[in-house]
Amino acid sequence: MDVSQAKVFLEQGRREGEEKLRAVSEWARSFVQRGLEALLKAELTVLLERESEAGEANSRNGYRQRSLSLSGLGKLGLRVPRDRQSHYRSQLLPFRKRRTMELESMAAEMFLAGLSTRDVSRVLERHGGGSFDSKEISRMVAATSGELDAWRQRNLAGTRYRFLYLDGTYFAVRRGKSVERLPILCVVGVRADDDKLEVLALEVGDREQRSLWSEVFQDLVRRGLDADGVELGIMDGLPGLEAAFRAAFSQAQTQRCQVHAKRNALKRVGKKDREAFRKDLDAVFYAKSEAKARRAFSQLRLQWQSVYPTAVEIIERDLDSLLRFFRWEAPYWPSLRTTNPIERVNKEFKRRTNAMEIVGGEATMYRLLAYVALTLNFAWRKYALSTPRHFYTLKAA
Repeated sequence: MDVSQAKVFLEQGRREGEEKLRAVSEWARSFVQRGLEALLKAELTVLLERESEAGEANSRNGYRQRSLSLSGLGKLGLRVPRDRQSHYRSQLLPFRKRRTMELESMAAEMFLAGLSTRDVSRVLERHGGGSFDSKEISRMVAATSGELDAWRQRNLAGTRYRFLYLDGTYFAVRRGKSVERLPILCVVGVRADDDKLEVLALEVGDREQRSLWSEVFQDLVRRGLDADGVELGIMDGLPGLEAAFRAAFSQAQTQRCQVHAKRNALKRVGKKDREAFRKDLDAVFYAKSEAKARRAFSQLRLQWQSVYPTAVEIIERDLDSLLRFFRWEAPYWPSLRTTNPIERVNKEFKRRTNAMEIVGGEATMYRLLAYVALTLNFAWRKYALSTPRHFYTLKAA
């Protein structure tokens, strides 16, 4: 057999395989349909026998047509038996529903994972049978998302979290007839027993920043977070955040994000000197010890104070907080010096919501972000805080 003959033979085998698989699928649909109709007849028989024993006169009264969409099988047309007294209500078929909960759960997860309502509808119509509009998809998401709402409010007692990463970002959310940019505050904790990261809190708000952060911290404590067990909070320079954190976690210290501080300082440095200033600043941030870092800062101040006093002042003002990570074990240093882990979370939030342009309501926003956070939590189970190169590159479903 030459190459051309082999190709013909393989193509014929592929077509025959597809036809056989299609036949098996049709047989499965027919088998399930006949099985369901037999069970419905048996249900009515039991009802009529029970009523006959009680002295009630009732009998069969033909059939009515009913459709039911099943995951993997598509839309089935069923003959549902009727009785003359209209007492029969099937316990097998979902009441007034044309699709199973499994199909609705699949639709909800497709939407939460990144498909638009239009795409979800198109996929379901092709593989699940029937037509679906965007409002139906939204109702499916709402009906099957209770577990996400419960997860967001889950109890945190029994686990100590050593480190908390704190950050906020903005999303365009529809409220009524208007669209608002709302802050989404996020807290990521590091468990003390296994060094695994976990998204602990998601909060949407439109109030003054410090007040909102205080409420987030109070809610964490209410849910069982051990406030005295928190050792360090890693954050950027959001107004009021550090004060709110210290008020809620009096035993903890704070670490300012070095990336944010560097970016803020470099804005005040002339373009021609920016690279040299950056190298001197890296000598401070990436020193082998706190003592060496402070000596490096003394050199930086001596070199640049007269030329760029504002840039030097930005670093000097927060130097203690920028170098606080040195007080913990060395394997944690790469992860504690910046807010990179929570920036990874925010990036995944944006990745999910960018496809929507505008999120349709606060409840939908909570469900979307909870789904992304939950998938990240599952992915983080494989990695500890001492392996940052892994969790920086993870993507949520």
